Amino acid sequence: MTEIDLNASFKPELVLICRVSPTFNISKQLESSLKRTLKTSVDSFEFWNAILVLVREGRAAVWWHATKKNAKAYKKHNEQIYESLSAQINNKNEQLIDSLEPIISTTLPVILKAGDPVGTMEIGIFNTNYHNAQYMLIKAVSLGRHMADIIQESLFQRQKDHHLRKMAVWMEMVNTISSTLDIRQVLHIVAQLTADLFSAKSCIYLLDEKEHTLIPAVAVGSYDPSLRKKFKALRGKKPFPAISRAIKTQQPVIVTPQNRAQLLSRDIIDDFNYDFMVLAPIISKDEAIGVMQVDRPLDSKKGFDHEETEIIFAIARATAIAIENSRLVEALGHKEQLLHQLVDKLITAQENERKRLASDLHDGIIQSLIAIWYRMQRITPAADESPQHWFDEIQDLTNVLGEQIQDIRRILYDLRPIILDNYGLIPAVESYLNNLQEQTQLQVSLVVNGNNQRLSSRIEITLFRILQEALTNVTKHAEATEVKVDLSIQEEEVALTVEDNGTGLDRNTLSPPTPQNHLGLASIQERALLLGGTCSIDSSKGEGTRILVKIPIEQGT
Repeated sequence: MTEIDLNASFKPELVLICRVSPTFNISKQLESSLKRTLKTSVDSFEFWNAILVLVREGRAAVWWHATKKNAKAYKKHNEQIYESLSAQINNKNEQLIDSLEPIISTTLPVILKAGDPVGTMEIGIFNTNYHNAQYMLIKAVSLGRHMADIIQESLFQRQKDHHLRKMAVWMEMVNTISSTLDIRQVLHIVAQLTADLFSAKSCIYLLDEKEHTLIPAVAVGSYDPSLRKKFKALRGKKPFPAISRAIKTQQPVIVTPQNRAQLLSRDIIDDFNYDFMVLAPIISKDEAIGVMQVDRPLDSKKGFDHEETEIIFAIARATAIAIENSRLVEALGHKEQLLHQLVDKLITAQENERKRLASDLHDGIIQSLIAIWYRMQRITPAADESPQHWFDEIQDLTNVLGEQIQDIRRILYDLRPIILDNYGLIPAVESYLNNLQEQTQLQVSLVVNGNNQRLSSRIEITLFRILQEALTNVTKHAEATEVKVDLSIQEEEVALTVEDNGTGLDRNTLSPPTPQNHLGLASIQERALLLGGTCSIDSSKGEGTRILVKIPIEQGT
């Protein structure tokens, strides 16, 4: 984009480009609506400059802009943008916005004429840093969606085909869900489409699964700054009765002036003055994870009929799919990052173990064996030495050799406990805990339940390494004085519990453990998952930590 000399600080700019057919004509009403929306972008959405360009193949493009300050300077700047885009109009293969080199950009699906393929509304953010551009793009998406709807509505009104309008909304919804995995962008677009379709306000609440409270996600329509502030203030509040009913029944709830006293709390009525409402649950895996709300004021003189309610409920179901897809992709991303971290940890651990092993052998055992070899060279049947002197020397060398044998056994035990291979999991655990108690100040107790049977080698070594990892975390980080270990071997599964009385962990960092916080706990979970098992971690600050691992015996055998 051509630079503008207004660089006192970041002053975000918004550019929207929408292709329309050559026959598209712009009415005064449409022009007024688009200008009003552009003005909203600078008055309420923190943009300093906003420009919308309608590109018509074979005809001159049309453009409007709105600025916060310095209108003359921005007008010249926007004219340069227009001229740059005009030179690219006939290029159908690339997005026009790319030629302006935005900080970040996106596209929205748009149906511009009956029978035409789905087109696009291009959106770009300029003159800010990338982090802020991501934040501003979410707002821009709602504006772009609203402008696209205004343009579409002008076409469909001429055609007087409201069923086509509904079909267009569904196609846009499907395209939106399939074209982006940014859940914030999806929620804004869905809410804006819904608000425009029903000439109403629309908002979406997500639900905090642990606290069972509201998370205000997005609100579009005639929400002024005061209403937005009140909407955001609902974060952490318990759902009001209409939302609770929608969650419980998993069906839409209709609010009217006649029943709102029963379905809305007093503070909600006072703050928002709701009259006609539909609240549709957003359901994923048979559980409500949020609620879509659509409302109209009393002066609209129109509530929501059965057809409209069903459409809103269908939109809520489509939104649930989008949220689930986004969460799955996010989980896969975390999983990939975690696996990279675990592989790195494994390689580092292997190299550290080799380094330690080489050091132990070279600095300890090898040096002692060399010393023994030199001393044995001096043992000769010399006439001036009595046999007793030889016996004393040999006895001393025998003691030194005994010490080196113990060191070798210790090294081998650290690499892989021989007792685990020869006698099984329970004796290996008992031996390991006894050694740990001797080397540290921990009071360790062990309870064994169930069958004292041999398990598969994979299960035994996995559980032993999990125990080692868990107790390493305890000794290094927990500041605990007591540890309880419970090992239960049943016919179908084996369960290992490690519980300490240490400082505990922040619950927010355990859902699930990530490379950024508790890699050791993540390693434990991954080890369990590899054998088809589960791992639950229960902890809170100052109350210790409890790790429970269950592994099915049949799958690991």
